[in-house]
Amino acid sequence: MSRSVIIIDDDEDTVRLFSEFLEEKGINIVGNGFDGITAVKLYKKLKPDVTLIDINMPNGSGFYAIKKIQEIEPKARIIAVTADTSTVTEEKLQKLNVTIVQKPFNIEHVISSINT
Repeated sequence: MSRSVIIIDDDEDTVRLFSEFLEEKGINIVGNGFDGITAVKLYKKLKPDVTLIDINMPNGSGFYAIKKIQEIEPKARIIAVTADTSTVTEEKLQKLNVTIVQKPFNIEHVISSINT
């Protein structure tokens, strides 16, 4: 069975590309959003298997959304897709038990992260 995924990134092109690539690989994209507040609303509504989320966004950062989603479901599968390579960001994401994928991303790496 295909995993259900929501994609959250403030860059609409990134969301579109992710959706197209992942759907081609048989992954079920159930929702898209462009900010942290929408991410939380979509998670509550759709309860996806995996959430792909950018970190630096307006209207609620990825960190805001991750914390809120983990309040709803502590074991939520979240993958941060970010261009932020700072040690501080990496450490914060590790403490939150979030998988990190660096931009520019390798789609095969993203798919393997979703399927693990």
